[in-house]
Amino acid sequence: MEVGFFFLYCCALRRARFSLMSTSTTPTQVTVDTDAQTVTIAWADDHTSEFPLDGLRRACPCAACRGDNKSDYVPDPSLFNESARRQWTDVEVEPVGSYGLRFHWDDGHNDGIYTWERLRKMSPQS
Repeated sequence: MEVGFFFLYCCALRRARFSLMSTSTTPTQVTVDTDAQTVTIAWADDHTSEFPLDGLRRACPCAACRGDNKSDYVPDPSLFNESARRQWTDVEVEPVGSYGLRFHWDDGHNDGIYTWERLRKMSPQS
């Protein structure tokens, strides 16, 4: 089944939202809120995951951040309980097919692809 994406960006609220046609193993909505410093993912099974932006940036899965031999590394969700090291004010997110998300961080980094499976495993509320 092909996954369709709808993108809405509201500059005034600095929020990005994806609505996804989903199966039971995919998200139904992704919301990035730079005011609240969070990314919220609503899953098809009615579970909701809320990640702090700074925690997601520190959990970047790219080879430069994790090392070439750690591509399957999933950080402990307690990482998201740590205090933020910085505020993220200009974060963009884009879908990577039906595979996951790519974040464009305001420090210029955008190499990591956060798969849906990895995001669900990292979920602070799992």
